[in-house]
Amino acid sequence: MIDYRKLGYISEKQHTFCEFEGKMLAEHVITRNGFNDNYSILYQKRAPTHEVNTEIYKTENPFFPSYNKLSNNELKRRHFKTPNYSKEGNLLEARATLLVNNTCSVGILKQTKKDHFFFANGDADELYFVAEGNGILQTVMGEIDYVSGDYLFIPKAIPYRFLPSANCNMLIVEGKNNFGIPKEFRLAQGQFKLDAPYNHRDFHAPSRLMELKSNENYPIIIKRDNILTKHEYTDFPYKVVGWDGWYWPFSFSIHNYQPKTSSVHLPPTVHTAFSGDNFYIMNFVPRVLDYHPKAIPCPWPHSNIDCDEAIFYVSGDFTSRKGISNYSISFHPSGIPHGPHPERYEQSIGAKRTEELAIMVDTFEPLFVTEAAAMLEDKKYHYTWDSHEHL
Repeated sequence: MIDYRKLGYISEKQHTFCEFEGKMLAEHVITRNGFNDNYSILYQKRAPTHEVNTEIYKTENPFFPSYNKLSNNELKRRHFKTPNYSKEGNLLEARATLLVNNTCSVGILKQTKKDHFFFANGDADELYFVAEGNGILQTVMGEIDYVSGDYLFIPKAIPYRFLPSANCNMLIVEGKNNFGIPKEFRLAQGQFKLDAPYNHRDFHAPSRLMELKSNENYPIIIKRDNILTKHEYTDFPYKVVGWDGWYWPFSFSIHNYQPKTSSVHLPPTVHTAFSGDNFYIMNFVPRVLDYHPKAIPCPWPHSNIDCDEAIFYVSGDFTSRKGISNYSISFHPSGIPHGPHPERYEQSIGAKRTEELAIMVDTFEPLFVTEAAAMLEDKKYHYTWDSHEHL
């Protein structure tokens, strides 16, 4: 996680009697890796263990939380026209998993309705990127206002819901282990290094606690092993008056990312923003391009033999790609060469700046294509490099 934060009313010393408005508070300790990793302590009016009903929760969405992998995972470059995804609604109605392996997944969400429940992911941490829209991310640790261009990170098992003010188009990455800030960006004590592509001030924890009415009581739907279970309570279980610790949801604007540049083209790993076990997330943001007199700013054609690559195109004219619309996803698996479209490679010579905005997910375990992704696939994409108007 990022660093230590606190919000609201907390005890002077942890694990001791704490009173609020004349009543004793429950101290709820949330830990990772047993008791040996980051944790936070929530001070609640009641411990969140008073369910009156639990049941398997079924949805009519075939693409989340369950999904079907393609039986024939043909090795080829792919383009998913995700703007054509037609499902809309709340978080569970409008979400789809497109690419998946044992350590992470890549999906999309077109949220058009407020959630009438709280959702908790018991399988993974989640990172949303808001390509379009705005609203409030309401979590049991407080509320975060979000706008387009924001990342929203929700730690594993933290209940939350979306209250959109406008229709939202989002990319989602789930990471099962060690998802967050790459170790190479931190000092041994945990502080960000001065040459990291961001600093602590760029990450925003919840700015205020939830204020629910006394009669507001929402179920909590928990995903575990890609199965949903609904928990219902006599009253809402997370009446939190304060918390502190290192384990908390945050927002980060992609516009605060500080890109690195060079005289010649560097590998995309210099654009790393987040990482988890066997995967990295990179930001391609507006920046000065390579400035050697003979530089070719466009990426070189390459065979990244041990790495799958998925790119979500947000806005701008992407340096290496043609025929890709905003919010589409390209997928270039390991095992075959890939790179820029030939015309774009030559056309980039002499370019001084790019206004592109895109997010790349690189995985070191093969990704499988789901049926949801296959429905959105441009079947001709793999052959769009066959142009005679180039070197």
